[in-house]
Order: sequence, then C-alpha cells, then structure tokens
Amino acid sequence: MPCARDSRTVWPRMSDATRLYRPATPPGHDPSRAAQRAADPRGWRFVDDDLDAVYRVIAQRRDIRRFRPDAVPDDVLERVLAAAHRAPSVGLMQPWRLIVIGSIEARVAIRQLAQRERLRQAERFDERTRQFLDQKVEGIVEAPLGVCVCCDHGEPDQEILGRGTIPDTDVYSTACAIQNLWLAARAEGLGVGWVSFYRLADVRALLGIPERVDPIAYLCLGWPDERPVRPNLETSGWAARAPVTSVVMHERWEDDATEPAPGGAPDRSAAIARRNRVAAPVRQPDRAAAIAARDRADALVKPGGSLGSLETLVERWAAVTGAPPPPRIRAGVLVCAADHGHTEHGTSLFGSQVSAQVAAAAARGETAAGVLAGDGGHRLLVVDVGLRGATPDGVLDRKIAQGSADMTTREALTEREVARACATGRELVAELLPVDCLVLGEIGIGNTATAAALASLLTGAPASVTVGRGTGMDAAGLERKRALVARALRRHAQATTPEEILRAAGGLELAALAGAVVEAWERGLPVILDGFATAAAALVATRIQPAVAVGLFASHLSAERGHELVLTELGLEPLLDLRMRLGEASGALLALPLIERAGLLHTRMATFAEAGVDEQRR
Repeated sequence: MPCARDSRTVWPRMSDATRLYRPATPPGHDPSRAAQRAADPRGWRFVDDDLDAVYRVIAQRRDIRRFRPDAVPDDVLERVLAAAHRAPSVGLMQPWRLIVIGSIEARVAIRQLAQRERLRQAERFDERTRQFLDQKVEGIVEAPLGVCVCCDHGEPDQEILGRGTIPDTDVYSTACAIQNLWLAARAEGLGVGWVSFYRLADVRALLGIPERVDPIAYLCLGWPDERPVRPNLETSGWAARAPVTSVVMHERWEDDATEPAPGGAPDRSAAIARRNRVAAPVRQPDRAAAIAARDRADALVKPGGSLGSLETLVERWAAVTGAPPPPRIRAGVLVCAADHGHTEHGTSLFGSQVSAQVAAAAARGETAAGVLAGDGGHRLLVVDVGLRGATPDGVLDRKIAQGSADMTTREALTEREVARACATGRELVAELLPVDCLVLGEIGIGNTATAAALASLLTGAPASVTVGRGTGMDAAGLERKRALVARALRRHAQATTPEEILRAAGGLELAALAGAVVEAWERGLPVILDGFATAAAALVATRIQPAVAVGLFASHLSAERGHELVLTELGLEPLLDLRMRLGEASGALLALPLIERAGLLHTRMATFAEAGVDEQRR
C-alpha cells in the first residue's frame, strides 16, 4: 500500500460523543481579529478548524496492532520524535530517552519477550484467556520501527526543582512524552501500538539500558493496516469505556466515583544511523506475503478471526516462505541420533545401546516417525551424529564423536564438537532439499535430561521445573534424575553463551538440530518442532540467531515437564495437546495434516465478494 502523504486513508471525523469534550466557541469570537484575541483571556484558543483537529486526534488515538511494512520517512520520524521531546517535565528535567529500533533482529527478540510473557499471563484471566491470547504481538515485527521510551532517573543526589515532594514526577513526565509522540504520529497518519508484555530486566539486557534507567514503554511505529473506530479491547468486549462522569470528581474524593484504571534532544543524525544499522546480515520475514495472507483471511466468508490460531499459522507461514501452506506438504524429516554420557548414572530406564537400535528401526520405517513419514510421502533422514559404536545399517553416518561426556563431571562436548555438530546440522538441511518445510526429530537415550539441563541453563529455571519422567521413570528415578541435572547446573553455572551452554550439557544431536534450525531460516523453510528435546535445541538456535524464532512452529505439547516452559520461552503455542512423549518427530508429523488443512481453507474458501455474501457491519 503506498504511503505518500496524499494517498493515505482519511480516518473518520470525530463523533458527536467526542464533541462533548470540545469547549464551546465564545460568543462573538472572531479568530481573524488579532487585537480581540490578544485582549481576550482566551486569546490562545485555536481557530475552529485547528481546534477541531486537536480534539479529533485525541479522540482517534488508537492502539494499532496491524501494520504495513512501508518505511517511515526520516522527516516524519523526526517530527514525531521532536513532538515527544516537547513534553512538559517538572524542573525541565527532560528525563525521557528514545531508543529508535529498526533492526529486524532486535524487533524479533522483543517479539519473543512479549510472546513469552503473553503466554505466561494468559492463565490469570480465566474464561477470558482465549481473548487474551488473541491479542496479537506480531505488530512488533510488522511495524518497521520500534521506539523504546525510557525514563532516565539520573543520579540519586541530583536536585531537581519541584521533585523533592513527588519523586516519581520523572516517570509522569516520560508518560507525557509518550502521549505527545502518539498524538503526533496519529496526526501524521502513523499508527502506534503499546507493548506491555515484557519484563524490564529482559528489555534492559537486550537494549543495553543501564540500571538507573527504566524502559517505560515499547511502542510499535508504522503505517497502520487497520482503522479501528473504537479501542480494540472495547470492540472485542474485553472492557467498556467508562463515562466521563464516573471519573471526574469535584473539590474532593467521592466514594461513589470509579477510579480510572537531564538531557537534551537526541542527535537526529545519530538516531537515524542507529536505526539503519544492522549488526550482521539477517534474513527478514516476508511481511508483504504475511499481510497479503492476513488481508485474504479478513475477506473470507467467515466472521473475522473465527479460524483462531489457524489464521495466525497461515500468516506466519507466509512470512517465512512467501506463501500460505500448500494443500499437500512434502516435509524433510531430519532425525538426529546420539548418546549421552550421564546415562551411566541411571537417567533412563533403557541402556544406551537402545539408541542405535531405535535409529535403525526408524530408518527401516518401523517406528512411529518412520510409518508417518512413509505414509505422508515425506523425505526421512535418520542420521548418526554421536551414537556409540558403529553406525547402524540404513542410518546416515555423520558421526562426530562416540557420544557426549558426563555433564555432571565435566563439559559434555568440546568446542570443536559443538562447532562440527552445528555445521553438520546445517549441511543436512541442504541434503534434504527440495522440501516445503523441515520437521525435527531426535533419538538418544537420556536426552530428556540433557534437554532439561539446556532449558535450565538458558532460562534460569531449576531442575525441579525442567526435569520430567522421560521414558517413564518412577518417583525414585525421577528424583535421581533431578538431582543429577541439578548437579550439572551447579558445575556449569558460569555458562552463558549458547556455545558455552551446548558444551556444558550437550548433546550432539541437539547441537546438530540447533544448526539445522538456523540453516532452515536462512533458506526460507518453516521448522516444525516435535517435543521437548527439539524445542530445547530450537531455543539454543534462537540464542544464536534470534530471527529464526519467526520460522518455528510447535506441533504439540508433550507430557514432558519442561516442554511448556520452553515453548513459552520461544513464544509458541502448540497446535495439538495429546500428552505424547515419544519423540523421533512423531508429534510433528501428526501436526502436518492440520497445517495442510489450514492452507487449504485459506486458498480455496471464497471471499465475501466472490460468494456474494454481505460483509459484517463494523
């Protein structure tokens, strides 16, 4: 959609209800008579058209969630930022700081933080949970810019005129800057969306914000792809706008009233340079294709959003591939197999020799993954990247080592083994081509303990949260497994980078899958995750390259304890919940037909116009 100033859609004029807030024109007022205006105490009053515009921009300030990808011209951005900087502040402290974010990597990382917190908060809203989950955070990536508005509290002993009695006035002043920015953006035809699902510490770490500074708001800024007449939450029935009489009191507090929910201007050239700078080349989501998919979904013969998460699935798939899912998907199924050194402590009910036996059976098409891959016409590749002993017949030999070391006594993998495993995973994706998507699976006795250790090191969660029963351990076995993982976490507590964490916990199959995830994103292949272990590998991949998170799809929620935690960290909602814990890509293969049906509906359903059906009234 073109975004030239003269081609933008004009928003509706203010409603009659809004006019109640507009002061009446003083009797006999003639705005053309400068002398009269100077003599009149109300001489600062705007002329009628200007006054009307002020109240219209206030009334039509909306929280926008859907954006077009068109760039925001530098002169428009500068005007909006300058408006924010004109906000009032006690003692002229000017505490606001504006971080303009154009990097796709940073925006994808912010989206992951928001999606994770959205899922964490959903359970608090009882029957409204589904409505809450429908509140999209995709605008963080869709909007070409983000603006993190921060409050710099300054030095604690700095004396500010008027701040002594109300220390938080710096925060209130920053809120005024946010509102100035928002109203100016609306007047320019831009949309703004306020993201509130994130933890302050995470945003500080991501954007390098010092401890004395608070990120007050993350705002999405861009050309809107919607024209809401009322606030989204009001339209969806979440809440209603209270009448002004319920929030206005006179002279003193009234019990029956409803309580309503040092620096200068930033250097413009430096801000623009930061916005345009990207640390390293990274593949960007195809926002035009995603928006085209969304536009079609909006036009199909159905109530808006009535296909639920299937609509989001199609939109996200299009962002990765440039098109909706095909009605018949041919997947590349990558199953990596390896053994784990900690199994000597009894972390599994099975001996390590079973890994090779299961890998051979999968390659022959005798396991669940083998049956489903064969029946669906998918390309199955079972690969030995770290099995002990000889590579079984039918299994591709890409052995890096004879399993991993015991993570409880030393690092599970060497630096060279991690690098080789990641590189091997990337190479294996190329060997699977051409396919429509990548399905991940793993085989390795003991790898749920390894996945739990990875999840804990990546998220900070204790072993009691990440360790589950795996192959079906009893209570005593579960406690033994948790104690072992906790011991490994204490030993490797200093591991922080994804490479250090892979070295600390292993395993070779998970490192290979992490490399495969990065390669799939670069090749425009959606990645369908299976269970806990593949999700842990994908979480490692997002720490290596945050943008890959856009291309991840969670097939199901397994019965393994740490799986939900990792999916929440990834910001993913599973398509199925069947209490499975089989692994090997079986759950991911079961989800593929659902993805195909979503694509089929999107492609073949008629639009309102095609079917001759009247659209719903707005």
